Amino acid sequence: MRSLMTGALLGASMMFASAAAASAGTLEVNVPFAFMVGSQHMPAGVYRIERDIWMTPSVVLIRGQHGNTAQLFVQTTPLNGANPAGDGPALVFVPDEGARRLTQVWGASTVGQEIPTGHDVGRLAGQITVRARPS
Repeated sequence: MRSLMTGALLGASMMFASAAAASAGTLEVNVPFAFMVGSQHMPAGVYRIERDIWMTPSVVLIRGQHGNTAQLFVQTTPLNGANPAGDGPALVFVPDEGARRLTQVWGASTVGQEIPTGHDVGRLAGQITVRARPS
């Protein structure tokens, strides 16, 4: 009986982990310009935006693809409202001190993640939205 209960618990936890992995999601986006994330310069290119199910949900990994070796973990805060790209996933950039700064990651139409910039940047003036796709 004890081994049956252990097996059931193990199976349930594996199903939960699989569901969490599917909902965590990964996005792929082609950013056609260099940009900043915090104090890190990132070159133009294809990036994967990943949320690790084993870490806090507020941490995302931005990882370059196709020979682009740039990568970093970023602390985010939840952002509710309207996705500027509509229903699809997107990244939002704003001009800041001569560079474009990544400020938001949207995986759905009403739920996104904001990347704190450490200082006030205009949220609407010159905002650039780059569509992403689920990966």
